[in-house]
Amino acid sequence: MKETLLVYNIKDKKTRNALQFLAVRMNIRVRLVKPEQYKMPLGLLAFGSARDQEEYLKTPDSDFKDTMLVFAGFSNQQLNDFLKQMAKNRIPSVPLKAVLTEHNAVWDSLALHDELVEEHTRMHE
Repeated sequence: MKETLLVYNIKDKKTRNALQFLAVRMNIRVRLVKPEQYKMPLGLLAFGSARDQEEYLKTPDSDFKDTMLVFAGFSNQQLNDFLKQMAKNRIPSVPLKAVLTEHNAVWDSLALHDELVEEHTRMHE
């Protein structure tokens, strides 16, 4: 499995390009996730083929506008290196970040987003 970065709602082109450039430099695949992919299981979104993903493509009942990153297949060192390089290259921080795990790989983007928002709120109360 190739390391994959799932990117959600980074509208600023300069930021998105800087993030993609950093990922390419570090040999990381980037997937810009669209709302019609939000109901797809995260593991399939990160590592599945386009053919496998087709049945999940649909407009979700709800979506979100928050920026979010999901790190799939990263070692701890790769994750730390990537985050350090984001800071070094002055790429704006993304508050909602997650690592793809065995547990959340079956979740869809909406479920992960809701969980991250809840955690973020609890941490900053």
